[in-house]
Amino acid sequence: MVVWIFYTNTRTVISCKDLSPKPSIIVLGDSLVEGLGARAGEDFVSVLSGKIGIPIKNLGVSGDTTKQGLKRAQEITEMPDIVIILIGGNDALRKTPVTETKANLEKIIKLFKTGENNTTHVILVGVLGGFPRDTLKTMYEELEEEQDVTYVPNILSGLFGRSEFMADAIHPNASGYIKIAERIYPVLEKECATLVKK
Repeated sequence: MVVWIFYTNTRTVISCKDLSPKPSIIVLGDSLVEGLGARAGEDFVSVLSGKIGIPIKNLGVSGDTTKQGLKRAQEITEMPDIVIILIGGNDALRKTPVTETKANLEKIIKLFKTGENNTTHVILVGVLGGFPRDTLKTMYEELEEEQDVTYVPNILSGLFGRSEFMADAIHPNASGYIKIAERIYPVLEKECATLVKK
């Protein structure tokens, strides 16, 4: 008698939109989150929300520093499942000491990751801290390791100086925000998959 054995791959890839209930996601940041340089609905948060198929709350305020971002984070009453933090560029523009910027970001991250019944997954997105010397690169890398967060480095890499992607010297246009969404999308999908293991 011959016995045929068939092996099938039953492993499914979990996507954000497949989860039930749908995860709550917010993006905290400055003008890059708000979408300055593009029309309403063309910011990367809106584009990212469309790609993953669930709503994402945009908490971007133009001009915010990490100090102001911390203040707004402290006002959040219901913590999300996932938070994307993209802030720090205005600190560099205003020449805020990197130690102060890092301390503020540490507090923001810990606010989301710690506390009673609070296990928010944190995605930290880096920005360029100056040219030719990037004053923030090492800081973001240290936060990734010390705070055990998912890190997306220099989100505007390859976009600076290219008129097809930038509305002005520091803000993307609609095409640039699409590029940002495309870079964050696979990272966000991976974070959604880890929620199943909780």
